[in-house]
Amino acid sequence: MNIGQFLTKRAYREPTVEAIFDVASDRRFSFGELNARSNKTANALTSIGVAPGDRVGLLLMNGVEFVETFFAAAKIGAVNVPLNVRLIAEELEFILKDSGTSVLIFSEEFAAVCAELASRGDRTDITTWIQVGGTPADGVLEYNEWVDIAADTEIESTASGDDYAFIMYTSGTTGLPKGVIHSHDTVMWLLLTG
Repeated sequence: MNIGQFLTKRAYREPTVEAIFDVASDRRFSFGELNARSNKTANALTSIGVAPGDRVGLLLMNGVEFVETFFAAAKIGAVNVPLNVRLIAEELEFILKDSGTSVLIFSEEFAAVCAELASRGDRTDITTWIQVGGTPADGVLEYNEWVDIAADTEIESTASGDDYAFIMYTSGTTGLPKGVIHSHDTVMWLLLTG
């Protein structure tokens, strides 16, 4: 089971039922709409070379972009790396390098910290910076423009079971943060037993 397929199946069964209400932007999305947006994001990710196993960092506030990107990365077999929005550049630098994150999607409120990270060159492995909202700096993609031109066709993924779904970092209270790996199976079992 690929956790990205949870959304696909729900959209098939109940396409018009409301899936998410994005309070910050006052937008509502049905399962059909959310799945289509997730597919567009998945196709946009593959268009920039994201492949199964690649890490996609998410420095986003709660909102539809986080949800659709999380499912999109899972659908293509990429590994999500959700980042704590309270971290400073030094802490983010460590996590991004440690996880091998190559694509970072961030909200406009984190543009300054991301510019600081980008100025550090190869101290991270980020090759693609994508900003949600606002006017991105030179060399940074604007999320909605990037996603809007992609197709909303469903992605065929071979990722499932023991393949990584996301890496969540610990707080690092007794040392450096450590990446805790969650597979598609662990997420499924959490949903079934939680």
